[in-house]
Amino acid sequence: MNRMNFSPASIRRCLRPVAAMLVLTSAAAHAEWPDKPIHLVVPYAAGGGVDNIARIVTPPLAKLLGQPVIIDNRPGANANIGSEFVAKAPADGYTFLVGATFLAANRASMTGLAYDSVRDLTPVARLGRSPSVLVVSASLPVRTVKELVDYAKAHPTEVSYASVGAASPNALIFNRNTGIQPVPVLYKGGGQAMPDLISGRVTYMLGVVSEALPNVQGGKLRALAVTGTERIRHLPNVPTMAEAGVANLATAGWWGVFAPAKTPAAINEKLSAAIEKVMRQPDVIAAMDLLSIDASYQGVAAFGDFYKSEMTFFDETSKTFDLKQKVSP
Repeated sequence: MNRMNFSPASIRRCLRPVAAMLVLTSAAAHAEWPDKPIHLVVPYAAGGGVDNIARIVTPPLAKLLGQPVIIDNRPGANANIGSEFVAKAPADGYTFLVGATFLAANRASMTGLAYDSVRDLTPVARLGRSPSVLVVSASLPVRTVKELVDYAKAHPTEVSYASVGAASPNALIFNRNTGIQPVPVLYKGGGQAMPDLISGRVTYMLGVVSEALPNVQGGKLRALAVTGTERIRHLPNVPTMAEAGVANLATAGWWGVFAPAKTPAAINEKLSAAIEKVMRQPDVIAAMDLLSIDASYQGVAAFGDFYKSEMTFFDETSKTFDLKQKVSP
C-alpha cells in the first residue's frame, strides 16, 4: 500500500481555498446585517436628554441602514434597568443602548449591579457632548450663584436639588465647593425633574443644557451658570462656574451608542460608520445645536479610550465623596 507524503507547502496550498471560503462566508454574513429592525434602548423616560438625542439620530440612521430603528424606552433604577437589558441581550447586532455619563457614574457609585458597564458593554460611537447648566425656578428670588448659595445657607432645611442618580459629580462638587448641604431628590430622568423645578418644589438642578434650555428660553427657569471652560452660544449672558466663583466644574455630559459585549466587531464598525455619516448631516448638527449639544462623533477606538477616561474620573469622584452604596435587589 502506497503512502502519500505531503510537504508543508502542499498542505498550505490545499488549505488556501478552504480558508478563503471561510473568510468569504463570514464577510457575507456580516454584509447581510441588518436584515431586520434594530432596537435602540433608551434607559430613561421619554422627553429627557438621552431620549431627545435618540429621536434626532434614529430617522436618518434607519434610512442609511435600510431597516427601521426602533426606540425602546426602559426607564428605572437610575438607568440600570435598560442598561442591564442590553448588557444581557443577544449579541446579534439588533439591540443597542443609548448610553451616557450615567454608565460611569452608576458603576462608580453602586455595588451589586447585575451588569458591568465595562465588561458587558462595548462602546460603538459617541454622539455628542454638552455642558451642564445650573437652573432654578424663575419664581425663586435668586439671580446669581452667590445669591443661591446665600439663600441655601439661610434656609438649610428647605433647599433641595434634583439629581438623576446619586453620583452626580457636578452637583456634589458644587455643593462641596460652595459649602451648602441641600437635600438630593432623585429622578428617573432630567425631563421628569422639570415640573418640580418650575414649580419650586425642588430648589435647583445642575443638569445638561439640552433638558433645561427650552424652559429657560420660555422664562420658566432661570440659568445661573454653566460648566465648561467657556460660555455657550444659546446662553451668552450666563457665566461659567469659574466666572461665578466655583472652581473645578469644567466637565461636560456625553451620549453614545453601546452594544452587548460579544457583538461582532464588524457589525459595531458598520454601525459606527453609519452613525458618523448621520452626525455629519447638517440637519442633524442643527437639531443637536438647538439643544446646545455638540455633535462630536467618535468611532469605536476613540470612544473606547474616552470611555475609559470617564470611568477613571468617576471612580476617583466616588472615592472622594465615599459614594459606594449597595443596590437594592
